[in-house]
Amino acid sequence: MHKRYAEVYLDIKALNVSHPFDYRIPSFLAPYIHTGIIVQVPFKGRVEAGYVVKTKDISEIKDEDIKDITKILDNKPFFDSRKLELIKWISHYYVQPFGSVIKYFFPPGMKGKKSIQGDGVQFRFGYYVFLNRKKYEEVKDRINWDRNYSKKRIVDYLISNNGVLKEKLIRDTASNYSSLKDLGNQGIISVVKKRQRRDFKYDYYPYKKDIKKKIILNSYQRDAISRIGDFLENGEFHKFLIEGVAGSGKTDIYIGICKRVLKKNKRALILTPEISLIPQLFYRFESEFGARAGVYHSNMSEAERYERWLDIREDRFDIIIGTRSSIFTPLNNLGVIVVDEEHDTSYKEGTGIRYNTGDVSIKMGELFNIPVVFGSATPSVVTRYRAEKEKDFTLIRIPVKAQSTSPLEMSIVDLKKIDRNKEDAVITGELFRAIRGELEKENKVIVFINRRGHSNFVICKKCGHVPKCPACNLPYNYHSDIKKLVCHHCGREENYTGKCEVCGSENILLQGVGIQRVQAKLQARFKNTPVIRMDSDVTVVKKSHQEILKKFISPGGSILIGTQMIAKGLDIEDVTLVGIINCDSMLVLPDYHMNERVYQLVTQVAGRAGRRKKGKVIIQTYNPESRIIKSILKDDYELFYSQELEDRRELAYPPFSNLINIIASGKDESKVKKDIDNLSAKLAKVMGDGRIMLGPAPAPFQKINLFYRWHIIIKAKDIFLLASEIARVLKGFKKFDENRIIVDVDPVWIL
Repeated sequence: MHKRYAEVYLDIKALNVSHPFDYRIPSFLAPYIHTGIIVQVPFKGRVEAGYVVKTKDISEIKDEDIKDITKILDNKPFFDSRKLELIKWISHYYVQPFGSVIKYFFPPGMKGKKSIQGDGVQFRFGYYVFLNRKKYEEVKDRINWDRNYSKKRIVDYLISNNGVLKEKLIRDTASNYSSLKDLGNQGIISVVKKRQRRDFKYDYYPYKKDIKKKIILNSYQRDAISRIGDFLENGEFHKFLIEGVAGSGKTDIYIGICKRVLKKNKRALILTPEISLIPQLFYRFESEFGARAGVYHSNMSEAERYERWLDIREDRFDIIIGTRSSIFTPLNNLGVIVVDEEHDTSYKEGTGIRYNTGDVSIKMGELFNIPVVFGSATPSVVTRYRAEKEKDFTLIRIPVKAQSTSPLEMSIVDLKKIDRNKEDAVITGELFRAIRGELEKENKVIVFINRRGHSNFVICKKCGHVPKCPACNLPYNYHSDIKKLVCHHCGREENYTGKCEVCGSENILLQGVGIQRVQAKLQARFKNTPVIRMDSDVTVVKKSHQEILKKFISPGGSILIGTQMIAKGLDIEDVTLVGIINCDSMLVLPDYHMNERVYQLVTQVAGRAGRRKKGKVIIQTYNPESRIIKSILKDDYELFYSQELEDRRELAYPPFSNLINIIASGKDESKVKKDIDNLSAKLAKVMGDGRIMLGPAPAPFQKINLFYRWHIIIKAKDIFLLASEIARVLKGFKKFDENRIIVDVDPVWIL
């Protein structure tokens, strides 16, 4: 007998309706209603979409007060009981409405109120040709193939490539449509109209692509695969942190793990923080697994992502390589999750539901009873601490490079000692000579600067005016390629005229150094060398990362200049020099993470050099005596980690507590201040032992895109219980309608 009632979450993004409602299941829908189905229901005089999370025989609500489900919007479940538990956990932990969280599990572009068809996504259809093998075997000996050679080419092709697009078949076999028609009339082939897949893939290849190197694992790599493999074989949840020096062959370990997963007829999810890392990573996996590997990320068009989502749902791929949104794809029968470069802040969602991909991966591992593997040369302090302290977390160290090379030569240029009358403080004499020397050997050079644009700000030398963004009250950055002043916080732009808008003077000073200025200087000094730039301003076009890297890896000397997206994952054998223009600017930001960020960033970008040949790193800095620089020069993560841990212990920062950053945001500062004060008073009532509330206070960046921002920071050890109490406070909190309250659990920035 079918269940009579369904618990339905409504497609409403509000904490006060973040619970299921009971609806009656009409008898004609009963066979089709179960967990994960999207339905349409009446709610307060209107129609809403809802998600069935449970069916049951009895409801505690009076029958006359229960309304009927009106129809099914999609009859294939979007989640099962385990995914439902994950959705509930994300909703609870990150203090977000259930209806907001569940949207992450839908295909791109789908609004939920219509059907599975993504809004605006148009399928492409084509006619596919299939060989009817049984009929062919019956008639093949009765056909004179010598006289029907065009038909024979078609049949031979279909024997090896059954189910091919009609146009491709005609082109590849140099046959004709009349032969195809005759074969159809004879019943030897069938022509079927099917959805034509948008098959997004990369064409990234090393320039020595004809040489496919066999993976030869060292003892550390074999041991890592073996230890993780034990949990794969037993179908057990466990966390692993692979702490391997740059070039230690972590990707080879991931490939080895995936081979074991596929032998178990399970699937693998490989996460990477930056789209720029995917082309090279995909090439490695495609070389080993062919069409069983696919990619998924936001640089694909919405139509491509939508169709790829359907392909994943239909089990077309066994390995998915993608950025953080891939964690929500419908990859069935999952066997392992790999989180590469786990320390990277890109794994934290910065808008909407501010989830951390690593923590969501761990929860998935628990629910699916599978291993979760983290990898980094510079693990986050929190992950490293957990790997040492938690019983179900294993730290695996790989202290050597996969291929034996000489140690990196590290050197410092003290910018305080530069004679600016004799040499450039941007490309110092030492760095210039080193670049020239490597280019003469036809090696490659990476130059790192973590600032977009040309100049940090412009100032009038006559009256001192500094143009600022009116929406953020922060100085504009100058971008020379588009001749505009750009705000890096809200994206506003103004034309740059070269004149002061206050006094009209043309005596304008461009202050600070951005990537465009460095590029111009390098191009002027190395006129016959490709100087290739990679930052977020030049990688907005689809597959632009791939095209940039293809130019850089082409034979001969070249220079790649980039921001933090070049700091990770690039494995290019003839990069022999890395120059770091200035790593000091990040250290002045008021965030407790900054020492960790600088150490990780500089160490990671340094690791791009010397992966096959002898390598050198030159760091230009005004603070050569800082403990961060000293740790980097010694290549001593343990020294950095122990010092950082003690600093955080003293101030009760993570990993010795969890943080929650609660931000009130709005265009009227007085209303924002009133809301944050009232919220602070209510939250103070749930502060007890082990909980510390700081603020309210203006956020370090107090005004962004016309919105004023005040915040409260809470330190707590009982984060899961505190999340429940904060949710209860927010459900009853009356704020100004035009204001927003943002809850950021475990923030990676507190700016």
